[in-house]
Amino acid sequence: MGLLENQLNRIKQKFPQEGARIEELYRSNDDFRALCSDYLLCSRELQRFHHEANDKEQSVKEYKNMQEELESELFHFIFPI
Repeated sequence: MGLLENQLNRIKQKFPQEGARIEELYRSNDDFRALCSDYLLCSRELQRFHHEANDKEQSVKEYKNMQEELESELFHFIFPI
């Protein structure tokens, strides 16, 4: 499957009953092709941002845990038993 077919399939997945109409518009309408291109670019960037956010969320959790452990160690140094 080529890149164009893959991209059109992503659009068709959003409107599953309109596959033939989507193909017709893509072949015949410059504005529709540009809209599809913008939609796919937006979707790709949104997916990238979501992935980065998940990575950052995991890092934030790890650093919070590390901070709590370090605070505990600080506490034990400041207030020895």
